[in-house]
Amino acid sequence: MFKWTLKSKRRVQVALVVLAFGGMVLGINHFFFKNMRFIQSEVYSNLYLVKYPDKDYIKVQSAIKEKIKEHFKTEHKTGKPLAYKNENGIYFYELGGFTFGFIGEAGTGYFLDHEEDLGGFVTEELGMYTDYCLAEFYYDPCAQDPTLVCGEIGWYRDGEYFKADSLKNLVSIQVQPKTFEQQ
Repeated sequence: MFKWTLKSKRRVQVALVVLAFGGMVLGINHFFFKNMRFIQSEVYSNLYLVKYPDKDYIKVQSAIKEKIKEHFKTEHKTGKPLAYKNENGIYFYELGGFTFGFIGEAGTGYFLDHEEDLGGFVTEELGMYTDYCLAEFYYDPCAQDPTLVCGEIGWYRDGEYFKADSLKNLVSIQVQPKTFEQQ
């Protein structure tokens, strides 16, 4: 195909126009149409990976707070708890850390459909990706009204804890969560 294209000046010009157009479309998509998205892990219902986090960290914080409120308003499954993490917590990590093949880390995306692998030749645990941590929300029933949820969000930037906020009186639906074994 490559040799066939090079045999005619007109074919080369058409190929260059197609490549330039494709590059322009990819560039526009990359810079203008990548919206922040939350992806919930299939294995850990209290783990959300944030794809394309906004550069403005205030927008990220606001979106995470809204996702926490939304989390408590939905019926979610309870699976295995994350290793070395509090069971009454919701965790937010940036989607990232990918490498090629078996060399290096699998990235935070590994935990979308895989459990943590704490032993063996290769270890994959969420604690290895502290640089990708955005927030951790720890909660308990509110002291004044046990039907509501209160908690504290620990905010992280570049793997470093930098401040805490509290969320109070969050409404939680009163249902028994389904476990993976009940399906």
